[in-house]
Amino acid sequence: MKKFLILVIIILGLFTIDHPSIKGPRDTLLNQGIDVLSESSKITRSPAAQQARESVTRTVSLSTQEQNYINEALATDEKLREFHLRYCEENDVNLDLYAPTLMQVCNVTSSILNK
Repeated sequence: MKKFLILVIIILGLFTIDHPSIKGPRDTLLNQGIDVLSESSKITRSPAAQQARESVTRTVSLSTQEQNYINEALATDEKLREFHLRYCEENDVNLDLYAPTLMQVCNVTSSILNK
């Protein structure tokens, strides 16, 4: 029990002391830990949307503005379904994608949603 208490005191000391010889390595260690945690938290929770975005960029030639719009419009599975329902099934007017491009995007999204 004494060893554990001493270890806790040392760790608390390392996190609270602002001496330059301790602060520099501590900050780099914490930044590395934060980077690792942020990378591991980027889990793909929308596999259909990711597959649709990749298929659209492979099959359809888009301008950068259209590509940004597709990335935003197909960000999640829910947004993918909403996009398909609104622009492909209900034929609503899309101001960012014109008819031929929109038809190609609709073909890709319908094939992804049917899987």
